[in-house]
Amino acid sequence: MSTTALLALLVVLLVFGALLALRLHIGLALVAAGFTGVVLLRSTDAAVSTVSNQPYSSAADYSLTIVPLFILMGVLAVRAGLAQAGFDLASRVLRRLPGGPALASLAGSGMFAAVTGSSVATVATMARVSTQAIVRAGLSVRLAAGVVCAGGTLGVLIPPSIVLVLYGVVTEESIGHLLLAGIGPGLLTILAYAVTVVLVVVSSRRSGRARTDDETALLGDDAQDDASGDGLRVRPGQLDPVGFAYLVVIFAVSIGTIYLGIATPTEAASFGALTALVVLLLRVRPPRWLRALRDALGEAVGLTAMTFLLITGAGVFTYFLALSGASSALVGTVVGAELSPYLVLVLCLLLLLPLGMFLDGISMILIAAPLLHPILTEYGFDGIWIGVLVVKVAEMALITPPVGMNAFVYSGAVPRAGLGRVFRGIVPFIVADLVVVAVLIAVPGIVTWLPYLSSAQG
Repeated sequence: MSTTALLALLVVLLVFGALLALRLHIGLALVAAGFTGVVLLRSTDAAVSTVSNQPYSSAADYSLTIVPLFILMGVLAVRAGLAQAGFDLASRVLRRLPGGPALASLAGSGMFAAVTGSSVATVATMARVSTQAIVRAGLSVRLAAGVVCAGGTLGVLIPPSIVLVLYGVVTEESIGHLLLAGIGPGLLTILAYAVTVVLVVVSSRRSGRARTDDETALLGDDAQDDASGDGLRVRPGQLDPVGFAYLVVIFAVSIGTIYLGIATPTEAASFGALTALVVLLLRVRPPRWLRALRDALGEAVGLTAMTFLLITGAGVFTYFLALSGASSALVGTVVGAELSPYLVLVLCLLLLLPLGMFLDGISMILIAAPLLHPILTEYGFDGIWIGVLVVKVAEMALITPPVGMNAFVYSGAVPRAGLGRVFRGIVPFIVADLVVVAVLIAVPGIVTWLPYLSSAQG
């Protein structure tokens, strides 16, 4: 890597950091930083040509058609009240267990995250849906915050996961195998979080550190359930096993067809979106159909546009990295150092944690995957296994202090809870995540057995 390229890389990183500090959208910051780098290494004309061509070249990949379809499926499912139905049913089933409302929140977060694929959206919604229920059951705000923030990360592993899809696109790994590979680690993470909830509740009760008397008053109305259920045949809070059954059907249609090899991931996503549309029409009163569809389509278009802006920005930035030789130099340096493969793996995963201070999960994957994947596969590690580990740690970064994004989203949704309480509540779940990552490294079969047992295509 030449001195000129190294200086250009430093300038680009400074520009990118400054734009993030100014709160410019991450996608635009990536475009501007990459543009600056190409200007420094080539010319203004070359940079203009790159920025003008990149949106098409980034979005023209057929594999990316799965992204708007999964987004639409998730939005339709949420609008149909299926995530709320899952939370209400879990609340009823788990209410007698230690920390029952917290476990129900965890289950609800997992279901909501599975149909939306967004950690931030899950935290913003579940903070309002479940915090009051947890506190009123005599549990602490810290536990509520930890459960909701950690529960939001489940969406990156439990399919359909937009992050896993994008990882497959940028690394050319099988998207079908990646989606199936997330199921085992996702279930393991849920189990680890559930055990953590029980241990925290039991420990708090034994030491007398349960909810303080002023916590319900402290929350006020900030965490009230805002799910109006407008137009739905079933109201929020009403036990709705049919809604949960619909959620299972959508999952079976979208993921089951991939496993059986009946459909490609893109075809399965279209089947899932169609099924979610039918479910929405069945659950919304006829006079409200048009409004429900309009709102769902508007939200899906907005989320899709945001995702593709990130893809475009990452494409410009990645082009600069390739132009500068930084990518190949990094791979050559690491491989030439002759370090232990597992030491390299751990170091690569640790590099993701600081990124969570500034970037969301999608942005982290789009930037880091093209750099880390070649290094780790060069050491002979399975690409699907590496993909799940990278995605898991990238989302774990969103709850890691001092700037875990999910913590700030929760604090914004429940401002009187206080950021200090939120971070203290998250700590036990970070420990659980570390245990899960260690288990996945020690037992790769948890990740790889299902995709390689399946007949998944593409």
